[in-house]
Amino acid sequence: MKKLLPITVMFVCCLVASAQRKKVKQSLPDINPVAAISEYKFADAEKYLVHSIEQLQKKKQPTIQEEALLETARKGRIKLQATEQVMIIDSLVLPKAEVLNAIKISSECGNIHPLNTIIKDDKSNSSYFQNQLGDKRMYAQPNKNGKLRLVESLLIANEWSAPTLLKGFDEEENDNFNYPFMLTDGITMYFAAENAESVGGYDIFMTRYDADTQQFLVPDNIGMPFNSPANDYLYVIDEFNNLGYFVSDRNQPVDSVCLYTFIPNEKRSIYDIDAIGEEKLRNLAKINSIKDTWFNAAAVKEAQKRLADTRNAKEGDQKKRDFVFILNDQHTYYTLADFKKPKAKEKAQWWLENKKDLQSHNQELNRLRARYATGNDTQKAQIAPQIRLNEEKLEQIESDIHGLEKEIRKLELE
Repeated sequence: MKKLLPITVMFVCCLVASAQRKKVKQSLPDINPVAAISEYKFADAEKYLVHSIEQLQKKKQPTIQEEALLETARKGRIKLQATEQVMIIDSLVLPKAEVLNAIKISSECGNIHPLNTIIKDDKSNSSYFQNQLGDKRMYAQPNKNGKLRLVESLLIANEWSAPTLLKGFDEEENDNFNYPFMLTDGITMYFAAENAESVGGYDIFMTRYDADTQQFLVPDNIGMPFNSPANDYLYVIDEFNNLGYFVSDRNQPVDSVCLYTFIPNEKRSIYDIDAIGEEKLRNLAKINSIKDTWFNAAAVKEAQKRLADTRNAKEGDQKKRDFVFILNDQHTYYTLADFKKPKAKEKAQWWLENKKDLQSHNQELNRLRARYATGNDTQKAQIAPQIRLNEEKLEQIESDIHGLEKEIRKLELE
């Protein structure tokens, strides 16, 4: 009997361990990780995939597909927690080929056009950006490996220069960059990228041009709700109408997309998951209902009116405006006569002069950069200090403009 006791104890221990393993296995729901990711249940997908990978590794089976999904789930979980609180005022489903026609922005912000209007054999339905001065174009072109890279072309002596690569972007073999859009500050650029930092296919990123290094800084993924496990791209800001646009093919059939219109935030604010709960956060990140994003009804109403005005504007209406000055979400001024306060009007005149100076220096800087790009070493040595002086002057003018805008708003709203 003494010899049987240890064997009995071991048998009981094995039964207990087996029962515990079954309990652990039963506590892990059998889910479809792809479906869970599409529903933004990233934590559930992550937990399931970690367990699946462990089991496959024990069986010495490949885990490449599971590891790729796990990386997507991890990125999604992190970005879900930082979903931006943004009011989306409109959504429009339409064929992908027609989306550029549906985006109406002020000419002061530049323009976006189909890429095949300047590259005849392009069949990508992509776009190019042309700045408000009409002397710079930015778009995507494939490199020798067929991966898309962002390039720029400058108008010099009434001819467009050969495209040159934008400096500062990763040259990782599997990265694709597309759909660039530059703000009127000439520094901030939004674009779409398909790379290791993307949650889905294309994600929207933001970068800024560093005048010191003469290249773009490491870009940031702008997160949810703009980005999703699907393709998200063509982020455009109409600064003069205070409207933003982006395109997504989430929950859409092939060749169809949804064009979302939103009110750009001056400062980024994220939802408090503890206050609203994870389920509501998922719905907001997915944009289940644009009305759920409206936390300021008056601002939404005014923005929808601005959107309707831009869609209904006739060709040439913009030319009747001397300028566009956004006072707040409710009021936009187009002439000096619109200002009610004399001091605000006086400051607005200074603001206009600074805007003219900015345009002039931008043109000169573009000319200098074009000469530098094609010059020899001696010419580059002569041009480099001029470029630097113009960049410093531009930075100062831009700072003055932003300062004047704040003063004008304060004076006019007092």
